[in-house]
Amino acid sequence: MQKTQAEFSWKENSLNKILKNKFILIIIAIIISIIWLGIYSSSTDAKDRSSYVVLINWNWTLNTIPLKTNEKELLQVWDTVKTLWNNSLAILEWWDGSVTRLWWNTTVKIDNLYLSNNLDKINISFKLLSWKSWSTVISFLGEDSYFNEYFRDNVAAVRWTVFDIDLDNDYLYVIDHKVNVTKKGWESFIVEQNKPLNLKTFDFIALEEFLKSFKDKAWEKLNKQIDNELFKWLQDQIYKNLDELVNINDLNIDWVINEQKKKELYNRIIEDYQKLNFVKPDNEELFKKKIELKEALIKLSSNENKSMLIQNTFYDFNNVINSKNYKDLDILLPILWENKDLLNSLNFNKVVNLNSLSEDMQNKLSDLQINLFEARQNIDTKIKDSLNDGFDLMKASENIDTKIKESLNKWLNLINN
Repeated sequence: MQKTQAEFSWKENSLNKILKNKFILIIIAIIISIIWLGIYSSSTDAKDRSSYVVLINWNWTLNTIPLKTNEKELLQVWDTVKTLWNNSLAILEWWDGSVTRLWWNTTVKIDNLYLSNNLDKINISFKLLSWKSWSTVISFLGEDSYFNEYFRDNVAAVRWTVFDIDLDNDYLYVIDHKVNVTKKGWESFIVEQNKPLNLKTFDFIALEEFLKSFKDKAWEKLNKQIDNELFKWLQDQIYKNLDELVNINDLNIDWVINEQKKKELYNRIIEDYQKLNFVKPDNEELFKKKIELKEALIKLSSNENKSMLIQNTFYDFNNVINSKNYKDLDILLPILWENKDLLNSLNFNKVVNLNSLSEDMQNKLSDLQINLFEARQNIDTKIKDSLNDGFDLMKASENIDTKIKESLNKWLNLINN
């Protein structure tokens, strides 16, 4: 009995030593992890910008490993995602809020996943290896950013858009805005919304033929429904933190001339702007905040980003026209006027859906475009003349600017009336 008791005490002491040693090892492991994370955090300019994949229905694999429904899995470069069985649906959730949805029997391989601290640089690319995907890209992608989807040695490069690629039915369809397609690495062209592209011939498909013979109406209906839910959720998140968005009035942007300070302010504003880039005129409060931030970015940005932001503003302009929320033009038209040197490249017929306007309004809009172009040409002429006869260039330029502004205001009043 004494031997048994002694044996028990020895085992108990040994077990306590083992547990104590394990506890020490766990503490050491935690300390090492914290140190490693600190080193890692200080050695990269990116925060935790993780992207995930989640199965909504049926079955899928990540690198051939079967995974469960509604369980998020971390996405990494070189991962291969494949959906299996009929009606499987998986969603790639990019950290910036953009998404790509994969229908059943679809395979994609991740090529690049990078998002900078303030989302001024976003690099996302992947290969569509089989069947179909639907991507909703919500961020503004500046000069150093890209969202690329590769397919059959071709690439669809996106700036801000919603688009659908179907390799079985051989089409690319842009639902919103546009996509730049590069064919086998050498020939590039623009695919506008509602102009479906045949991926066999790379010819455009007549819309009527596409709707009748190509388009997967059930797939589009499903994705539009999920997109609406996504946008609603994103707006709810903004409202929860609305007071935390940067206040432009506190920054005195108009007085900043130092390039380094401009860059710092741009980086500060772009992070908040990215949360609002997807917002449309049907949400008046958030749309006005979005345009306010965009106007600040235009003032602070490089020439390349400024051009992209102005083009992005054209799409806002188009959305206002289509939604008939004409009072929002009060905040958009001044931005276009202040950047009138970039307006010469604006083709209203391509940017604005003129079919949504009356014939009279279409004519007025065309007149506005002509007036803006002629006014710009007049300024150029006055500059040349001033070199010869000492013409008061400043006064002439002010007069031309006034006429441009009057044309814009006249057109705005016409719409409001």
